[in-house]
Amino acid sequence: MELIRNYFWLAEQAFSVLTHYWGVTAILTVGFLAMVVIKVAKRDNDWRARQLIVFVPLAIAFSKLLWGALMRSPGTGSRPDWTFQVILILLAAQFLASVWVIWKMKGFRWIALFAVALQFWFGLGSAFVAGMSITGDWL
Repeated sequence: MELIRNYFWLAEQAFSVLTHYWGVTAILTVGFLAMVVIKVAKRDNDWRARQLIVFVPLAIAFSKLLWGALMRSPGTGSRPDWTFQVILILLAAQFLASVWVIWKMKGFRWIALFAVALQFWFGLGSAFVAGMSITGDWL
Protein backbone atom coordinates (compact mmCIF):
# COMPACT_ATOMS: atom_id res chain seq x y z
CA MET A 1 0.00 0.00 0.00
CA GLU A 2 2.92 2.30 0.72
CA LEU A 3 4.17 1.84 -2.85
CA ILE A 4 0.84 2.94 -4.31
CA ARG A 5 0.69 5.96 -2.02
CA ASN A 6 4.26 6.94 -2.98
CA TYR A 7 3.49 6.49 -6.67
CA PHE A 8 0.46 8.77 -6.59
CA TRP A 9 2.29 11.33 -4.48
CA LEU A 10 5.13 11.40 -7.02
CA ALA A 11 2.59 11.73 -9.85
CA GLU A 12 1.00 14.67 -8.06
CA GLN A 13 4.39 16.33 -7.71
CA ALA A 14 5.20 15.73 -11.39
CA PHE A 15 1.87 17.25 -12.45
CA SER A 16 2.62 20.27 -10.28
CA VAL A 17 5.59 20.97 -12.57
CA LEU A 18 3.07 21.46 -15.40
CA THR A 19 1.14 24.03 -13.40
CA HIS A 20 4.19 25.70 -11.87
CA TYR A 21 5.62 26.40 -15.32
CA TRP A 22 2.20 27.13 -16.77
CA GLY A 23 3.52 29.22 -19.68
CA VAL A 24 5.22 26.29 -21.38
CA THR A 25 2.25 24.05 -20.65
CA ALA A 26 -0.17 26.62 -22.09
CA ILE A 27 1.82 27.05 -25.30
CA LEU A 28 2.03 23.29 -25.87
CA THR A 29 -1.64 22.76 -25.03
CA VAL A 30 -2.85 25.59 -27.29
CA GLY A 31 -0.64 24.28 -30.11
CA PHE A 32 -2.02 20.78 -29.71
CA LEU A 33 -5.64 21.97 -29.61
CA ALA A 34 -5.10 24.21 -32.65
CA MET A 35 -3.72 21.31 -34.66
CA VAL A 36 -6.64 19.08 -33.64
CA VAL A 37 -9.16 21.76 -34.64
CA ILE A 38 -7.47 22.17 -38.03
CA LYS A 39 -7.59 18.41 -38.66
CA VAL A 40 -11.21 18.15 -37.53
CA ALA A 41 -12.15 21.04 -39.81
CA LYS A 42 -10.66 19.12 -42.74
CA ARG A 43 -12.74 16.08 -41.70
CA ASP A 44 -9.72 13.81 -41.81
CA ASN A 45 -10.79 10.67 -39.95
CA ASP A 46 -7.57 8.69 -40.40
CA TRP A 47 -6.42 10.18 -37.09
CA ARG A 48 -8.68 7.86 -35.12
CA ALA A 49 -6.99 4.75 -36.44
CA ARG A 50 -3.56 5.84 -35.22
CA GLN A 51 -4.28 7.93 -32.16
CA LEU A 52 -3.30 5.34 -29.55
CA ILE A 53 0.40 5.23 -30.47
CA VAL A 54 0.60 8.88 -29.42
CA PHE A 55 0.39 7.72 -25.79
CA VAL A 56 3.50 5.50 -25.88
CA PRO A 57 5.78 8.29 -24.55
CA LEU A 58 3.30 9.01 -21.76
CA ALA A 59 3.52 5.39 -20.60
CA ILE A 60 7.30 5.78 -20.33
CA ALA A 61 6.83 8.97 -18.27
CA PHE A 62 4.62 7.11 -15.82
CA SER A 63 7.15 4.26 -15.66
CA LYS A 64 9.73 6.77 -14.41
CA LEU A 65 7.40 7.62 -11.56
CA LEU A 66 6.94 3.93 -10.81
CA TRP A 67 10.70 3.46 -10.71
CA GLY A 68 11.01 6.45 -8.39
CA ALA A 69 8.39 4.94 -6.08
CA LEU A 70 10.03 1.51 -6.13
CA MET A 71 13.55 2.82 -5.49
CA ARG A 72 12.63 5.54 -3.02
CA SER A 73 15.51 6.56 -0.79
CA PRO A 74 15.20 5.03 2.67
CA GLY A 75 16.29 8.31 4.23
CA THR A 76 19.62 7.07 5.52
CA GLY A 77 22.47 6.36 3.19
CA SER A 78 21.98 6.47 -0.54
CA ARG A 79 20.98 4.21 -3.36
CA PRO A 80 23.52 2.81 -5.82
CA ASP A 81 24.27 5.04 -8.79
CA TRP A 82 22.69 2.65 -11.30
CA THR A 83 19.22 3.27 -9.85
CA PHE A 84 19.43 6.91 -10.93
CA GLN A 85 20.88 5.91 -14.33
CA VAL A 86 17.66 4.01 -15.04
CA ILE A 87 15.79 7.34 -14.92
CA LEU A 88 18.15 8.79 -17.52
CA ILE A 89 17.73 5.72 -19.73
CA LEU A 90 13.95 6.01 -19.47
CA LEU A 91 14.18 9.71 -20.35
CA ALA A 92 16.21 8.85 -23.45
CA ALA A 93 13.72 6.08 -24.30
CA GLN A 94 10.87 8.58 -24.00
CA PHE A 95 12.65 10.94 -26.38
CA LEU A 96 13.25 8.15 -28.91
CA ALA A 97 9.64 6.99 -28.59
CA SER A 98 8.51 10.59 -29.21
CA VAL A 99 10.57 10.78 -32.39
CA TRP A 100 9.18 7.40 -33.49
CA VAL A 101 5.59 8.55 -32.88
CA ILE A 102 6.13 11.71 -34.91
CA TRP A 103 7.65 9.64 -37.72
CA LYS A 104 4.77 7.13 -37.71
CA MET A 105 2.04 9.78 -37.74
CA LYS A 106 2.45 10.81 -41.37
CA GLY A 107 -0.20 13.37 -42.20
CA PHE A 108 -0.70 14.16 -38.52
CA ARG A 109 2.81 15.09 -37.56
CA TRP A 110 1.93 18.53 -36.21
CA ILE A 111 -0.66 17.03 -33.88
CA ALA A 112 1.79 14.33 -32.86
CA LEU A 113 4.56 16.89 -32.36
CA PHE A 114 2.53 18.96 -29.92
CA ALA A 115 1.11 15.87 -28.19
CA VAL A 116 4.50 14.27 -27.58
CA ALA A 117 6.05 17.62 -26.67
CA LEU A 118 3.43 18.02 -23.95
CA GLN A 119 4.08 14.45 -22.81
CA PHE A 120 7.84 15.00 -22.86
CA TRP A 121 7.36 18.15 -20.79
CA PHE A 122 5.53 15.99 -18.23
CA GLY A 123 8.28 13.38 -18.64
CA LEU A 124 10.93 15.91 -17.66
CA GLY A 125 8.96 16.72 -14.54
CA SER A 126 8.51 13.05 -13.72
CA ALA A 127 12.24 12.38 -14.23
CA PHE A 128 13.06 15.28 -11.93
CA VAL A 129 10.69 14.11 -9.21
CA ALA A 130 11.68 10.44 -9.54
CA GLY A 131 15.36 11.42 -9.37
CA MET A 132 14.75 13.33 -6.16
CA SER A 133 12.88 10.33 -4.76
CA ILE A 134 15.74 7.97 -5.54
CA THR A 135 18.51 10.20 -4.24
CA GLY A 136 16.57 11.52 -1.26
CA ASP A 137 17.65 15.08 -2.11
CA TRP A 138 14.46 17.13 -2.25
CA LEU A 139 14.34 20.74 -3.35
